[in-house]
Amino acid sequence: MQAMTCQLGVIMAVIDVPIVGQSYHLKDWAIDCQRTINLYPQAVESGNAPQVSALIPTPGLIKKYELDGGAIRGMYALTDRVLVVAGGTLYTIDKIGAVLEIGEIAGVNRVTFADNSLHVMIVGAAAYKYTIANNTLAQISGEEFFGASDVTVLDSRLVWTVPKSGRIQWSGLLNTETTALSYATAETKSDDLVRTIANGGQLWLIGEKSTEIWSSTGDANLPFQRMSGAFIPVGCVAKDSVCQFGQSLVWLSQSDAGRGQIVMTQGYQAQRISNHAIEYEIASYSRIDDAYSFAYQEHGHSFLLMTFPSAKKTWCFDSTTNMWHERSFYNTETNKHEQHRAASYCYFMNAHLVGDRLNGKVYQLTPSAQTDDGASILRERITPVVNPHGTRLIFSELELIAQVGQETGIDPQIILDWSDDRGKTWSHSQQQSLGKIGEYGKRVIFRRLGQSFGRVFRIRMSDPVRLVITGAKVKLR
Repeated sequence: MQAMTCQLGVIMAVIDVPIVGQSYHLKDWAIDCQRTINLYPQAVESGNAPQVSALIPTPGLIKKYELDGGAIRGMYALTDRVLVVAGGTLYTIDKIGAVLEIGEIAGVNRVTFADNSLHVMIVGAAAYKYTIANNTLAQISGEEFFGASDVTVLDSRLVWTVPKSGRIQWSGLLNTETTALSYATAETKSDDLVRTIANGGQLWLIGEKSTEIWSSTGDANLPFQRMSGAFIPVGCVAKDSVCQFGQSLVWLSQSDAGRGQIVMTQGYQAQRISNHAIEYEIASYSRIDDAYSFAYQEHGHSFLLMTFPSAKKTWCFDSTTNMWHERSFYNTETNKHEQHRAASYCYFMNAHLVGDRLNGKVYQLTPSAQTDDGASILRERITPVVNPHGTRLIFSELELIAQVGQETGIDPQIILDWSDDRGKTWSHSQQQSLGKIGEYGKRVIFRRLGQSFGRVFRIRMSDPVRLVITGAKVKLR
């Protein structure tokens, strides 16, 4: 939209700035350099507004529990308790918040869980059986147990991937016992299996470069078999990137043609949901096989968080809008964004619980929190280039259209700066109030913004209040 006004004989043009949008920061920054960090685009469904018309703040973290074992390696919700592996120790947390130490879990890497209603199998550096009825933990071993790198459950049988092989192994009904004959081998391609996971009443055997889908047979001796024609020529490069996302599965892909796309299953197909900007960035990471993901649903949005710990980056996909944004923890010691603190997830007692990647804290992930356990959340939006055709523009003022007048006693400050080389370097910053308590008519206007042939604006805020942005306009002369 463009409008013309006249003040004291000076012709003024008013144009909209594309302040609401997703992260799409290409390696070739001259094409597009927009970023959305700790904010996400909101779709308005009333029919009286554009499809995506606001930026909403991502949720913060409230500490619920702090365990002594170390970093949270995994969490799993049962009906009446949560299992948490912190460092080398398994804990349970019940509905009233009582914490009980159960036993030792070897290793330092992430763990996976599955239960058959009587036992929970926990797989990390070794495999364990947790008995729900009496809170006991025992290691699974024996000559007929081939080892496990993950675990899932289907039709009351626990099923796991045998490490560095193309095989799966399974337990008996409602137990964790197995035999040397209780195994099968992926048949279509000779690549090793990366992850086995149940979805939609079927087993998905995801290999390094291919995927097979298996179904139940009802046969006690051979309970699972490959479905004819159910083959996908796409595998997985990071086993912990696999997660259930609604009725689908999502993972970081690898195939004979390349790797580094984020895919989501649609029926028996794997559809790409990452975009060129994300894929360019993933290709620049020194390591991607350590990626991990989890998904959750809140306020009508279904979010997938995909974290690359070596690159210190977390990407988030919103299936409601099919847009990506970034989530981060802002490290004040380095003054840099890092990957989000949440490294594991479960839903328990109507709360989204996440485990810290560095310590034994378990948080509630909630929009009611405007900090990460007291640490400031730096929210940031970088716009696409204003005037990409290269005509010189003189910027008289920018007005940010946002939710103003807070319900807290602080005077939150919005920070604006800009770049005239498409995000390579930045100007000195300006600050404006977002409105004190009750200042619902406050206008957020920045003036004296200079001139440019290709301007990029950046909005930032770290104060603990809700930042809701619905638009921005600039006056030109």
